Amino acid sequence: MSRIPRVYLDLELLEGAEIRPDERVERHLVKVLRLRQGSPLTVFDGRGHEHRASLAVGGGRSLLRIGEQIEVVAESPVPVELIQGISRGERMDLVIQKATELGVAEIRPVFTRRSVVRLDDKRASRRLDHWHAVAVSACEQCGRATLPIVHPPENLDLALRKLLPGATRLVLDAKGTGQPVAAATDRVVLLVGPEGGLTDVEKETAGSEGFQAVTLGPRVMRTETAALTAVAIAQWLWGDLSVNR
Repeated sequence: MSRIPRVYLDLELLEGAEIRPDERVERHLVKVLRLRQGSPLTVFDGRGHEHRASLAVGGGRSLLRIGEQIEVVAESPVPVELIQGISRGERMDLVIQKATELGVAEIRPVFTRRSVVRLDDKRASRRLDHWHAVAVSACEQCGRATLPIVHPPENLDLALRKLLPGATRLVLDAKGTGQPVAAATDRVVLLVGPEGGLTDVEKETAGSEGFQAVTLGPRVMRTETAALTAVAIAQWLWGDLSVNR
């Protein structure tokens, strides 16, 4: 049995409604997957709601008939927020994609002193749209019905000042003390530098904002490897990743 396609619609989903999909979704369903009249699929709104649906094709127009709502349990019990130093093209895309699959609730791309990537307002807006699309595609694949929030890129200092209080805050540092991390509160915030890492001043700033320096072991990891490893460990310790534990 073939897998039922799953697509994101940025619309209110009501059982019995008929919805005209946007160009991206219509092209994917009709041109790429070659679905036909009555083909089943599932749709989700990015806000936690998912429904069964079917495709209606005719007269050069595609409609999605929305069916019953489906219960989705794919969000971590402990929200994880990732503050990621912006890295080059595909590396940053990989972090966005895999962090979404790992259940990250929020992603904050930040500029740091060692950031290689610099974006003016226009390029930053285009990059944000691209990252949002990467997250959408990852949600379609992994079964999440809630999109992670991908914040507009900003300077690290500003991002740190916007954090909500009460979270367990960890910054990756190859020179971390290796001290045990206290049990997580109701939220975990991870700070990962770009290529070249964070400067000592930035680490000190993070420390003044309540971040504990932690290390991932003796090997030096690329920024994308470090970020995804840290997220996976956080989900293992406090979230919903488990192997018979």
